[in-house]
Amino acid sequence: MAAGEHPVASLREAARPVARLREALAVEVLLDAVWRPAALLGWRHEDDGRCQVRVRLDWDGRPRVLWTPLTILRLPEPVAAPGPRAAAGAPADPPGSPRRTLPPPVPPPARPLVHRAARPPVRRVERVPPERPLPVADDVRLLHLQIELLKLQAWVREEGRRVVVVLEGARDAGQGGVAAALVEHLDPRTVTVVPAGAPDRAAHLPAAGHVVVFDRSWCGPLARDPARRDAPLRDLTTLERVLAGGGVLLVKLWFSAARPDADPVAEAALLGATSTAAAPWTVLAADDEGRARLEALRHVLSVVDYRGRRDDVVGRPDPLLVAPVPVAAEP
Repeated sequence: MAAGEHPVASLREAARPVARLREALAVEVLLDAVWRPAALLGWRHEDDGRCQVRVRLDWDGRPRVLWTPLTILRLPEPVAAPGPRAAAGAPADPPGSPRRTLPPPVPPPARPLVHRAARPPVRRVERVPPERPLPVADDVRLLHLQIELLKLQAWVREEGRRVVVVLEGARDAGQGGVAAALVEHLDPRTVTVVPAGAPDRAAHLPAAGHVVVFDRSWCGPLARDPARRDAPLRDLTTLERVLAGGGVLLVKLWFSAARPDADPVAEAALLGATSTAAAPWTVLAADDEGRARLEALRHVLSVVDYRGRRDDVVGRPDPLLVAPVPVAAEP
């Protein structure tokens, strides 16, 4: 048991699964109307669906480990690069300012255009082996985005919203890894992943307060069989319009990867016919699975206007990896 932790907390922790971090993450906790520096150790979901975070901090002159609500936790803002004001000898931040412990974000290197129809039909791409872990910096960015996903899930549950996240596209382009990263730390009672091959998408639609992730199970054969698509395409777009009209938020990501067996013409036709104002497609360049995972989570968080969103943490998806598909004209 950690120093300062009450024995009852250990009993409660044993009764519920706790998401533990391999390394503590620097955060700030609002206690006694003051933002205090702390270390995030993990979190758990209570019986009523609320998320409680476990933090370590110095309070009253001794180390304490506390369970606190997610609403009084915030991540430090990235440290800004030195500018002309700092170079001119401007004074430092006044005493009492929140500690800034994260390094500035590193801009990603330039990538080719995302739409595969504009790429050469065949090219060799250096891929990150799946057994190779993400770099530490990307690991931290992923954790920051997953904490934002906890806020999104809490907002969906409290507001009674219905959210569908669609992950479709090229075969073995990393959709499964993105689905796992999306739901890794979320409460499984209100989030579901529908795997590839599920026979009936309508049977898996979310109830109020729930999120459903369709992992290559939304378009079905449409994503692979270019023949006999007209009627299924009409059925799909009609369903999406009905869902959007009923208040369901649809977030659709198409994973594009350069493959010798790819059919960019069929892909462009499918996207063009099913990208509507009610449910537009966004194309994600998925050749680098690690970076694609980060940008996929960033896109989902950026298009849902949930309460408490930290725009400085979510940021904007890389336009060289993420691009919207033009919306088809209404019939």
